[in-house]
Amino acid sequence: MKQPLLGQKILEWRRAKGLTQEELVERCNINVRTIQRIEAGEVTPRYFTVKAILEVLEVRPEEVENLQLEKEEVSQPSNLNSWLRFSFIAGIIYLILAIVESVIDVQLFIEKSSFSEGFGYFYTILKMSVLVFFILFTGAFYKLGQAFSNLLLKVMAIFLMILTGAIILEDIVTYWMGIDIVSGLLLRSLMAGMVYVLFATSFLYLSKEKGTMYIIVGALGMLTGISFMTVVFALPGLFFLTVFEISLIVLLYQEYKKSSPDNPLSFISQERVFQ
Repeated sequence: MKQPLLGQKILEWRRAKGLTQEELVERCNINVRTIQRIEAGEVTPRYFTVKAILEVLEVRPEEVENLQLEKEEVSQPSNLNSWLRFSFIAGIIYLILAIVESVIDVQLFIEKSSFSEGFGYFYTILKMSVLVFFILFTGAFYKLGQAFSNLLLKVMAIFLMILTGAIILEDIVTYWMGIDIVSGLLLRSLMAGMVYVLFATSFLYLSKEKGTMYIIVGALGMLTGISFMTVVFALPGLFFLTVFEISLIVLLYQEYKKSSPDNPLSFISQERVFQ
């Protein structure tokens, strides 16, 4: 079923439930203009938008099994679902490793001394592990940026990967060469702050359509970025960063559950493409 027929069916289901457009969008966390354009047949909505609408309207999967969405939208949820599940797990592992890494880095900074050579190898392996799992974790946000057509989210996910890679490689080189990098810490704090502020902005932008969780994530990211940018509050910023990253993991889990084909209200499965 293609536009405008899809929009017409959504209009019929909405009226059958006795809902106004305003009541529907409030429950779906999308804006009124979006539902107006969908019902008017002006746009082909994204998979997640349609799914959210159908959940609110309590439309059974069998009622929409003849829907025909564009090929890109049909293939997207299956691929994205796998990424979200994988990145969610990677995010948990990354967070555990990052906490250990942060404790060691703070100790090294305060004591300004190195440990044994054997510890140096452990430190290097730990740092590289953190980088690998961070990339796997952050890759999901690049995918979400694609799914939600949010260029800023995609770009900042890439910038975060590059910045984190540069910081971790610098930490490894610094440890082995014993260089005092106070000025480097100041620079990285400012750069990290700017990147996290922009990264957070992308979630706040999506919150207009995606709802409360994106507001929470965006606010925590903004607090993290501002803390780093002040430099003075960079160390407390590490705490905010941990809370922010926990919220990102929660967000990934929520998006994974929404896109899961096991969800009884999901009308697209990994084994079937509507004809």
